[in-house]
Amino acid sequence: MNNYLTSILFASVVVFQVNAQTTPLNAPGGAVTVQPSAAPATNGTVQPQAPATNTTSGVTTTSAAAPAPNGSVPALTISGFRRFGDPTLESLIQLGLDNSPNLRGALSRLEEARIRVKVAQSFLSPSIRSSALITTQSLSERRPLSIPNQTDLLPRFQLNTFQLLPIDASYELDLFKRIRSGIAVADLQAQASDADYQSFRLTLASDIARTYLLIRGNDTEQAVFRRNIQSRDTTISILRERFRVGLINQIDVQRAETDYAGLQVTLRGLERARKELVNGLSQLCAQDPNQFSVDTGTLPTTVPTYPYANVAIEQLARRPDLLQFIRQNEIAAAQVTLQQSSTLPRVTLIGSGGILSGKIGPWFTPSSATYILGINASVPLYEGHRARQNIALSRQQIQTNQQTYQQALQLAQRDAETALDNLAMLRQQIDLQQQTLTLARRTEQYNRELYVRGLATYLEVLDAQRTILLSEQQLVQLRSQEVQYAVALLRAVGGDFN
Repeated sequence: MNNYLTSILFASVVVFQVNAQTTPLNAPGGAVTVQPSAAPATNGTVQPQAPATNTTSGVTTTSAAAPAPNGSVPALTISGFRRFGDPTLESLIQLGLDNSPNLRGALSRLEEARIRVKVAQSFLSPSIRSSALITTQSLSERRPLSIPNQTDLLPRFQLNTFQLLPIDASYELDLFKRIRSGIAVADLQAQASDADYQSFRLTLASDIARTYLLIRGNDTEQAVFRRNIQSRDTTISILRERFRVGLINQIDVQRAETDYAGLQVTLRGLERARKELVNGLSQLCAQDPNQFSVDTGTLPTTVPTYPYANVAIEQLARRPDLLQFIRQNEIAAAQVTLQQSSTLPRVTLIGSGGILSGKIGPWFTPSSATYILGINASVPLYEGHRARQNIALSRQQIQTNQQTYQQALQLAQRDAETALDNLAMLRQQIDLQQQTLTLARRTEQYNRELYVRGLATYLEVLDAQRTILLSEQQLVQLRSQEVQYAVALLRAVGGDFN
């Protein structure tokens, strides 16, 4: 009778554990709930626009996206992150791009650079000014003369000047491309600012993806511990009943309870780590941590696969940060041309015309008209070799920027190859770890059967269960590392594999 009762009790444990192992985890993805506070804006802050709600694929996000200065909101190309097949991840990236103050600052610097281009282009147009002049001057009786008279006194008289609608015009003939060289420098600086802005966007999107996938790895690891805790809870109940009827001694119950308490402690640590990750994600998305939450989910079932054996230089060269270095090299080369043109003559057409009279009455008579036309040419003769040193400085900056670019390119190659190699090795580890988990489960099943028959101790069963838990935990951690290196590879190649 006792053997029959024992077989029934452990059969129920076997059925429960099989169900727990075959029950799927939560569906991939989850939901993000964001409710920005409605505190009134103060001076110096940006007043948010009407919030836009997105409910795609169970995602609820509320953002106050500020439009770009040119009136259009720039769209991020997140095709690389779409490869994970997680709508929640895409929504979080867009939320961060819409609300990040650092990204808005980079966008503002980009608009400043574009305005500087327009300022530089304005020097190709004539300069026309107009002003009215009304003056009166009383000349002294003792004013100096080139030929002194006998008394050294002259009659005092008043000098009045009335100038109406004078027009002064000037136009520099860009014979040596000084102005156009300045425009080229400003345009390249705008392109460098654009690359800096795109680099900010890619960095922010990568950080959001990395943090979000860490949360998903934490969720999956928590699911492993919760499933084992639930299984151990049922086992403890069975062991207590067996101890009550005298089938086992108390040491087996104490071992099971100690193991159960240890699992609870580890689970609480994972919950604490998840809270820190969610707070970090809320900061990346520029949201209030008290009103930001991410529902429980699992790691993505789809991990982007790099379609090539190695990373080509051409793919790395499109990275925004490397493009910024290239633009800096071009700026230094354009500065050489600009400095060389500053040593050449500047030819300017000048002209002025209007109505000039000493009295108001004769203003509109033809004889009051006045004008001046001319051409002005200036060339620097000696400035302490300043122009020569500026040219040498610009040429040296080219060398410096080229070395900086080569160093950045090498670092980019190292990051990309490291991520690619780790992905290949991690996938092999995952396959081996899955085999290890299968063997550990089979071993645990054999030990359980032996324990039921009285041929093994509960310590052997508990050791086999701990091996299964450790194998499951390591498998989750390997999968989490896999998606992290996938994000690192996407960032290293500029956002996508194509």
